[in-house]
Amino acid sequence: MYTLKHIASIVNARVNGNAEQHVANLLTDSRQLGDPEGTLFIALITGNNDGHNYIFDLYERGCRHFLVQYIPEFKQLPADANFLVVNDTLAAFQQLVAHHRRQFNIPVIGITGSNGKTIVKEWLYQLLKHDHIICRSPKSYNSQIGVPLSVWQLDKTHTLGIFEAGISMPGEMERLKAIIQPTLGVLTNMGSAHDEGFSSREQKATEKFKLFSGCDTLIANLSGNNDLATLLPPAKRIIRVSDIPGTELYIERITVQAPHTTIEAKYGEQSLSLRIPFTDGASVQNASTCWAVMLALGYKQEAIASRMAELNPVALRLEIKQGVNNSTLINDFYNSDIHSLTIALHYLAQQHRGGKKVIILSDIEQSGKSDEVLYREVAQLLKQHHVDLLIGVGEHIAAHETVFEKGAVFYRDTAHLLAQARHLLPLLMNSTVLLKGSRRFGFEAISNVLQQKSHDTVLEINLNNLIHNINFYRAQLQKGVKMMCMVKATGYGSGSSEIAFTLQHHGVDYLAVAYADEGVELRKSGIHLPIMVMNPEENAFEDIINYNLEPEIFSLAVLQGFVKALQNQAIPEGYPVHIKLDTGMHRLGFEEQQIDLLIEALGRERSVHVKSVFSHLAASDDASYDGFTREQIRLFESMTQKLQTSLGYSFIKHICNSGAITRFRDAQYNMVRLGIGMYGIGFNDLEKKSLLNVSALKTRISQIKHLHAGDTVGYSRNGKINADTTIATIPIGYADGLSRRTGNGHFSVYIAGTLCKTVGNICMDMCMIDVTGVDCHEGDEVIIFKSNDDLSRLSMAVETIPYEVLTSVSTRVKRVYVQE
Repeated sequence: MYTLKHIASIVNARVNGNAEQHVANLLTDSRQLGDPEGTLFIALITGNNDGHNYIFDLYERGCRHFLVQYIPEFKQLPADANFLVVNDTLAAFQQLVAHHRRQFNIPVIGITGSNGKTIVKEWLYQLLKHDHIICRSPKSYNSQIGVPLSVWQLDKTHTLGIFEAGISMPGEMERLKAIIQPTLGVLTNMGSAHDEGFSSREQKATEKFKLFSGCDTLIANLSGNNDLATLLPPAKRIIRVSDIPGTELYIERITVQAPHTTIEAKYGEQSLSLRIPFTDGASVQNASTCWAVMLALGYKQEAIASRMAELNPVALRLEIKQGVNNSTLINDFYNSDIHSLTIALHYLAQQHRGGKKVIILSDIEQSGKSDEVLYREVAQLLKQHHVDLLIGVGEHIAAHETVFEKGAVFYRDTAHLLAQARHLLPLLMNSTVLLKGSRRFGFEAISNVLQQKSHDTVLEINLNNLIHNINFYRAQLQKGVKMMCMVKATGYGSGSSEIAFTLQHHGVDYLAVAYADEGVELRKSGIHLPIMVMNPEENAFEDIINYNLEPEIFSLAVLQGFVKALQNQAIPEGYPVHIKLDTGMHRLGFEEQQIDLLIEALGRERSVHVKSVFSHLAASDDASYDGFTREQIRLFESMTQKLQTSLGYSFIKHICNSGAITRFRDAQYNMVRLGIGMYGIGFNDLEKKSLLNVSALKTRISQIKHLHAGDTVGYSRNGKINADTTIATIPIGYADGLSRRTGNGHFSVYIAGTLCKTVGNICMDMCMIDVTGVDCHEGDEVIIFKSNDDLSRLSMAVETIPYEVLTSVSTRVKRVYVQE
């Protein structure tokens, strides 16, 4: 624990306030405030945001200590608010944590590379946790902000640190090295990730290798990258891992016998082998890296082989699923240490759905603390995050029942919980349930009981990619331009509530839905952002008013009808509405010759207040129609200017949709409307290069059959077999959104990494795939689409656009949300 005075001396800050106050926690995300009294908020300024904007809110929530570049203008500066003022808050943050790291004389493993950093870190934790109290990066916290947040967790109980470092441009690694100060360096591999930030592959390698300067020992997996060996910095000891003879750990042979792989290697004069419970190439490479680390640390081969045979898969992402009894499940099991629990509780706190917050929590993995101290800390965390109900699983947590709030329920193991599941289910009604357990407790079984049953076909929505896309578009906006996000058509098929929660948490300004019932659903789910309804039907006016939705007004008839509904409910003046102008789309909206009538009507009706005026571009993504688009923009400016002059007050103006945001920057006005671009569909080279696909449609093989020449497959015998053929039946059909046009070889899905064509007609609930020569089995995963290229292939196969493909995925297909 540090005093503000001590921190100020470390980072050379000017103090405004009481410098004797103590700080235990550092906070960079205002939404994750847990313990206000002991927290120092670091107001970071990034290309997308300014942390100083959240200081007022944090003060209201009890936070009193702030590291800032300037003190915000309070009406009256609170006497109990304490500010440390520096020139650069990020640099000061990193300087503080670098100082903190120097207080601990323990071995620290620093990991970098293009891929595999988090897997290697988590596997090393599994391999070494029986011998050390380990502080490690939570999840994939490897950035300029994530690394210091990770290293700050070091305390006197730890005997080993394991931290990962990732960079995207030159100059970043020096800062991370100063924070991690590794004694043992690990290079996982060198792939193409973040190539765009460097002038060459060699420059990227040289920058990454700066993490290792001064390390006593360096482990470098050079499989496929042996040409980079000359760029490695000097170290007292270097162990290279490669399939090239002469390297320190020479991988001689890899034998796959599903579900295991045997790796044989030469280490000096020794011939070694081990077996791991994985078969994919990435796992083999990552396991080889861990093998080298264990050898470098002096472990005997027998012990290494025994531990590596027990390696568990690493869950890099949490999942969000619909549960029974109108509950929502957040699956974040596979580990249950105190730091990952804190992060999971922050995520639970973001889910403002109403109803109870419930956590099903297993015994906590080794922490270096006594059980009494540990579970008191857990109880305090649950209280800080306003958890309503704890369901504890395990003998250790159950033995400390008295430190938790009354009403907590305990089971000595997972089997006993499952045996009592029917008594447990009523407690979860209308709840958000976080499942947080170490792998040995097998919480998958609990999740299977609590989730809504569905077939094997799922639409997986990657919320990290959604956030990435939002931030890409934010970076394209002129200063002060707001963002409205479209969550109509159940979020382009992705599920409107979950998408809306993510957008709300990440600070968008407005949401838009097609119909009022979509907005009502969002309000009932706990969404408080302003919501525009684009098709406000007359029979929905009452719901619009009752749920504080904001209608689009596109005709005098709609205006008159909505005014009448306001009068019937005795709503006072100034209800927000959005005026739609038709500048050439010719779908909905007031045309130029109707503006005078609109002005006259608005002048009479004081019950409404124009919140925004907008129009829709018909062909903003097509350069051949840029002249038409420019004419739409000119007409929009003319019409809005006339409206604003006549009304006598200003309003938000917006005309840019996804296709226009980057192409017509001068037309961003006060707000833009982001739709399909948010889900990763780009319209120009910049967008296609920068955006990430959000949705992946997946299923599993139900059955495999071996057919002979002359056999037929499917309805109408359209799938004719001309030679011996292996057919896989998968549970997805046109009722799930896979068009009948994709049948008879017109589309291919991925099975075991191979494109496999459809055979015969698409059925209502299933279809058949040619898997001849593909090493696959019943139950194996099938990818319908997971990339933008896949979406394009599917769109072309059915002669449509990605919009229709995404929105056609049936509601009976379970939505699973994943986030790191």
